[in-house]
Amino acid sequence: MEPANHISKWIKEKVKEAGAEGVVFGLSGGVDSSLTAALAKKALGDKVLGLLMPCHSDPTDLEHARLLATKFDIETEYVDLGPVFDSLMASLPRGSDLAVANLKPRLRMATLYYFANSCNYLVAGSGNKSELTVGYFTKYGDGGADLLPLGDLLKCQV
Repeated sequence: MEPANHISKWIKEKVKEAGAEGVVFGLSGGVDSSLTAALAKKALGDKVLGLLMPCHSDPTDLEHARLLATKFDIETEYVDLGPVFDSLMASLPRGSDLAVANLKPRLRMATLYYFANSCNYLVAGSGNKSELTVGYFTKYGDGGADLLPLGDLLKCQV
């Protein structure tokens, strides 16, 4: 079985096993989230939701995410996390650059789970095997997901 079909079938099985109705994922405009979105759409049809969650992000990323959503007819929700991030930073003492940088993926994870819980969906992460192997993710951030469809794919396979 071709890898795309295998992964899509796996997504569909995991959603059914969990008693969920679909999946939600962050749609950043990057290659990993784009492939995750396409595989989820292939598996579940209209039972997918892509969240556009800029947080002082490059506007080109949002443009790419919207193009992908249009091409694959993926429903999206837009949540600008910039004001939430700014408000939280104003309430916290100044931390290290790493502490500040890790807040963004953690805000995205909380937002993904808010929508997942509201829709009876699972959260599909976009981490790949290369990232997981070297620990290139934020714990309780982009590493927080119910499913990792790309978890067995090296970055060069994505």
